[in-house]
Amino acid sequence: MPSLAQNLSVWDATWDWSRRGDEWSDAWGGVSHHWWTTLFPRLQGYVPAGRVLEIAPGFGRWTHFLRDLCSELIIVDIAESAIAHCRERFAADQHISAHVNDGSSLPMVENDSIDLAFSFDSLVHAERGAMAGYLSELARILAGDGVAFLHHSNMGAYAPGTYDPHNIHWRATSVSATEIERLARTLGLSCVSQETVAWGNDDLLNDCFSVITRAGSRFDRENVVVENLDFSRGEIAMAHCLSTQYPPSRPDVRFGCDGVRPIEAEHAHALALLEQEEPEKARRLLLDQMQRVIDPEAMNDLAVLTMRCGDRDAALDLLRALVRLHPENAPAAANLAALHTPE
Repeated sequence: MPSLAQNLSVWDATWDWSRRGDEWSDAWGGVSHHWWTTLFPRLQGYVPAGRVLEIAPGFGRWTHFLRDLCSELIIVDIAESAIAHCRERFAADQHISAHVNDGSSLPMVENDSIDLAFSFDSLVHAERGAMAGYLSELARILAGDGVAFLHHSNMGAYAPGTYDPHNIHWRATSVSATEIERLARTLGLSCVSQETVAWGNDDLLNDCFSVITRAGSRFDRENVVVENLDFSRGEIAMAHCLSTQYPPSRPDVRFGCDGVRPIEAEHAHALALLEQEEPEKARRLLLDQMQRVIDPEAMNDLAVLTMRCGDRDAALDLLRALVRLHPENAPAAANLAALHTPE
């Protein structure tokens, strides 16, 4: 079954990414209906989160939604082509960093730093060795109350010869829900939820969604194990039915919460861009921030940057508005006085 070399060969060299992986959501009626009917209901109790790690994002099918649910998002994939595409696709999202990894380790992630680790529709192709590597890394990188939501194979629960090996969607045969729970326990982690699902069939529980946390975290509890044979004929069919009646969420709509991505962080990033002699990038970042939350200090800096970018009238308008809203803001008043000319 799939080795790391085979996975790399398929996803980085031979796979046709012209649809960016969205084709894997066709059974749901599209990516949007897939996210809102299958993924978000299972993730809602763990988001928003401070720092999120996405393992094997492909061309960013789920990154599109995760980016608005965290203050920082780290994505890792073995396929250089996928990471290159994600860097381009999410170039405007300064809180996303993208890395190529070896398919089982996460050297780019700091210890005790991840609030939510997520992987969906990718690690089903990872055999036991790769999964053991990632679990070992999760034991290192999860924060005290950090959680991992991992979609992986359950084919290891079935004896060879009891299923058609050509009809299991290229699932790893050495991985099962019980094996993941056992490996997690040896590493000081706890499986708190495992849902085995019949993916693409009605009688074979070929996949599993495992929720893993640190032993003793606020999410720790006895493992709740559920068998979901109705996943395809029930949940997926319902999502597809909804998609025939109602349109998907528009790709330009953002669903994030302003409190998730601190204003101070974006402001600091804009100042760093200014130090790097990139005033136009800094201005765009602050302008985007102003569209979400009005911050007096950032607005004053936006006015200064606007002036430096050559738009004196717009800078004056910003400063006049800021002084009217915050007459106590001395720097804004001083900048307005320096720019103001009698009409």
